[in-house]
Amino acid sequence: MRKIKSTALLGAFVAVASVGVISHEAHGANLSYVTTNIPKEVLPGSVTLQAPVVTPGVTYPSSSNVQIVLTLNGATFTTKGSYTILGIGVSNCTITSGTGYSSITFANSSQSPSACSLTAGNSYTIVGGATGTTSFIVNAPQTSSSIVLSYSSNASNDSAPPATLAQVQPQLSVSPNSVTNAVISPSSLSTFIYGTSSATNAVVISNSAYNNNAWSNTIGTSGASYSSYTMSFLFTNIPSSVSAVSATDNVFSNFSLTTPVNGSATINFSLSSQQVNFGSLSSDKITFSFTNSSNSSISIGTIVLSSVTGIGLNSNGSTVTYPYPITSTSFINFAYNGVQIYVPDALARIGGNLINAGYITISMPSSTNISSISVLNIPGASCPTPSTSNGLLYQSATGLYVIDLSALAQQCTGLTSGEWQAGVPLVINLSGSNVSPNNITADAYGVISGYGLKRIPVVIISNGNGANAFSY
Repeated sequence: MRKIKSTALLGAFVAVASVGVISHEAHGANLSYVTTNIPKEVLPGSVTLQAPVVTPGVTYPSSSNVQIVLTLNGATFTTKGSYTILGIGVSNCTITSGTGYSSITFANSSQSPSACSLTAGNSYTIVGGATGTTSFIVNAPQTSSSIVLSYSSNASNDSAPPATLAQVQPQLSVSPNSVTNAVISPSSLSTFIYGTSSATNAVVISNSAYNNNAWSNTIGTSGASYSSYTMSFLFTNIPSSVSAVSATDNVFSNFSLTTPVNGSATINFSLSSQQVNFGSLSSDKITFSFTNSSNSSISIGTIVLSSVTGIGLNSNGSTVTYPYPITSTSFINFAYNGVQIYVPDALARIGGNLINAGYITISMPSSTNISSISVLNIPGASCPTPSTSNGLLYQSATGLYVIDLSALAQQCTGLTSGEWQAGVPLVINLSGSNVSPNNITADAYGVISGYGLKRIPVVIISNGNGANAFSY
């Protein structure tokens, strides 16, 4: 028998002398039970389970030294009420649990010598955990994967196989749609090719408890009333051009809106604001919209769904959170429909620095245009888009175009002569029909005083973030 050291718990037991003999009818005990599914989203907290029924394998005569032990794995006994074994021949087989105990012991006492005198073959129901309950109520942590009850006694051949009263698992599952590509319009740069400044993608929330009686203690129920359940979505790596993030669903037409801060945004979305238990729904699709500031260029980048957390109430009315087991996933890709040329160290003569000349040559089809040029990782720096009309781009041969970096540097802002001498990281965006890394080539070089010609590495990628076509 397990020794319980807590004096508080021992005070609830009464040690009695053995004045009778426990029958050793070697039949073994049996536990009858119903396994239910419990949502992790309502834990930690108390859960109400169907009362298990024990059929002992031996008979305990009145006034015997009965000691019946119940042990929980994956949960503990509550402190709100006593636990009782009910059935024919038992009058007051009751014990009050202590805080956090995973094991309790029932015993006869001198005041009630037949309190726990069970009879072999009879069925006895185990209830408790709250005053007046006819159920079996226990406390479970969120880390639990199952709730298992064991029955044993101080008589040989009177233990039962462990009974799995509950499986503990998420009630909801989160499934982001595949990443969507929001292609930036090469003509306006402030809208996407479908004419708006917003890009969308969706997440599907599936409910395992829908139309499934195997579940109990489901999300949205707090006692006899219904409560809302909030899903908190964290998005990161949001391009700086995004000014608002919103969400709506296809069930209740709920709406949520927030503003990104430092490339991150958290959308807290209620699934049941109309006081409808989410257990009555099979799924809900939440559509997220990322809106860019009007009349400003859309920044490229891939928005990432980093985490999803559920926020609700447990059976005690306390707020609990549950982090859904998803990995960070690419959600929306802002990109150009074409090709990017990355020049990590563009050199240009300006302000008397040591660069004598700098050029970028691009071989591209006549249907291709330079839609924009940007400076990476230098806040406040910008350059005009080279074109034949502004003189920053000229054609040296059929299909071969040249950017004079020294001429470009004169019209860029936020860059010093020292930065042009050290090398400025430029991204050149090309667009047009059938443009791809397969029909674009590029080269870059600078002439440095005292050193001569220097070849500059060039990388060509597809659609703003694809695989390298070539680099050297």
